[in-house]
Amino acid sequence: MSETEIWQLEGVEVAQLLRTKKISAQEIADSHIKRIDAVNRKLNAIVERCDEQAIVSARNIESLQGTSLYAGMTMTTKINADHLGFSNSNGVKGWSESPSQHTAPCIQGMIDSGMIMVGRTNSPAMAMRYHTDNALFGETLNPHGLHLTCGGSSGGAASAVASGMCHVAQGSDVGGSIRFPAYCNGVIGLRPTMGRMTTGGTNPNARGWTAANMATYGPIARTMQDLRAAFHTMLRPNWADPFWTPSQESFTQIHTSKRVALVTDDSLGVDPIVRDTIRYAGQLLENAGYEVTEQSPPRMEECFDLWMSLSSPDLLLGLVPMLPLIDDAGLTTVFENWRSDFPPPTSENFLKAHMLRDLLIREWNQFFAQYPLVVLPAYSTSFMRRSQDTESPTSMTEIAKDARYMLNIPALAFPTMSFPVGSDGGAPLGIQIAAHSWREDLILNAGEAIENQLGKITPVDPAW
Repeated sequence: MSETEIWQLEGVEVAQLLRTKKISAQEIADSHIKRIDAVNRKLNAIVERCDEQAIVSARNIESLQGTSLYAGMTMTTKINADHLGFSNSNGVKGWSESPSQHTAPCIQGMIDSGMIMVGRTNSPAMAMRYHTDNALFGETLNPHGLHLTCGGSSGGAASAVASGMCHVAQGSDVGGSIRFPAYCNGVIGLRPTMGRMTTGGTNPNARGWTAANMATYGPIARTMQDLRAAFHTMLRPNWADPFWTPSQESFTQIHTSKRVALVTDDSLGVDPIVRDTIRYAGQLLENAGYEVTEQSPPRMEECFDLWMSLSSPDLLLGLVPMLPLIDDAGLTTVFENWRSDFPPPTSENFLKAHMLRDLLIREWNQFFAQYPLVVLPAYSTSFMRRSQDTESPTSMTEIAKDARYMLNIPALAFPTMSFPVGSDGGAPLGIQIAAHSWREDLILNAGEAIENQLGKITPVDPAW
């Protein structure tokens, strides 16, 4: 190897070097363990180390006659996902000794592909904040700056990927929890179509409507090839979850496949630098042969209250009464301040929201027939400050407004990818790319078209 360290390389490149016997699996594991030693003490992204397991996995890979396509890539899993051999604490002190009884199928797919597990990543308590901090493991930081949030809830996953502790990370997303941390840390995060990587079936816990209908697993990576690798390996059947849907990975291209709608503004206002970022992404897509038009999907602004209307019964009647038991100061502060913004959790309000959801999905489906790809703001201002969600009684009102495109897409179940495009004073900027349900293939192709012009994201050292 040259002076470039193994941990700095793209995951698929490392896997190729392993297959051609230019490096060993032991070298891969050792390089990443050293990187975690070097930077995790500053970032606190990986909160459960598994160095011995990584070394054993490396030995197992070496003992095989041949290696699979992705063997040797490094991975992490999130502390709120079932993974046999680890607790599923969900960032809650009282659940720190709650062992997983099974491994989520998407995680098993990553492991079976030969990826090397290097740790469990941090998440806010109950995965319900836009900043990652909890009373069990503490705060996770963004390698791009101490003043920036790492995002939530997959903040540990995105920080670990951005800083080179792993190639890919398993995350989960119910209201932006993959895409927002990816945006904050300057990496790529894919929220798949609802039904592809469902979160149930591996434990006896009952789920509310929000978790069953809006929560999904998904991958985080620095490069599109690594994201594709993780996405492909995570597509495992989950017959135990009644909401899992078998679906093919790609489809025949249609004549409108390269038509793109850009969403650049709304009545609430989008920061000029965000608008410029959207238009720059549009120009990059035009350079790649896409036909780009500034056009918003139908009834866009009616979406902006949809997530809170649908999740109000689960959060106000389920989560809020549990706050004393959860005993997490940050989560308690967030919901004590934010709860009044939710509509009353009545059956009438929920049914109205559910019917609006049905109408919006149908109308967006018609829009996708004309514009198969939609480029949206990730955040309507350039960045969120570290711990901003607990700064004042109105903080979450402001954040929910700024994150409206992140928060409400899950209510419509469409696949969406957060992709980094430039920066503002050191804070990463980015966009979201959405498509019709099951059309992740179009999103991935568009991401590659942009990456081919901007270059691939490489690991960053902590800025302090």
